[in-house]
Amino acid sequence: MGLPGSMRADIRQAEAEILDRLLGLYEEERLVYHRILELSRNQGELLRQGAPLGGVRRLLDQKKVCLETIRRLELTEARSKQDWERGQHHWSAAGKARLHAALRRVGELIEDILQCEESNDMVLIGQAREF
Repeated sequence: MGLPGSMRADIRQAEAEILDRLLGLYEEERLVYHRILELSRNQGELLRQGAPLGGVRRLLDQKKVCLETIRRLELTEARSKQDWERGQHHWSAAGKARLHAALRRVGELIEDILQCEESNDMVLIGQAREF
């Protein structure tokens, strides 16, 4: 026997509210991670050009600010994440798919950042060996 209509409507409403909050969170995070990727690429370019460390430090400070922004965003929506986890057996397949797609986009950016940072590290290691 299924849930009464009013309960299904309540579940749909709860899903919509939580999903909207989480999708908004992941879109904001995607934008911030995109900025981090740009900064990492700029950092790599500066390193390859042998730019002074002051310029690199400024980029590192900007990345730090971005990471702090992500931390604040995560803290702000911690409750929504918990609510999603607790109710996930009620949520629609479409809602789950939308959230998964948003998380995948964020994850892909994080992977790109990690690859860029690894490349930057290799440049630094190469320069350190030259001294």
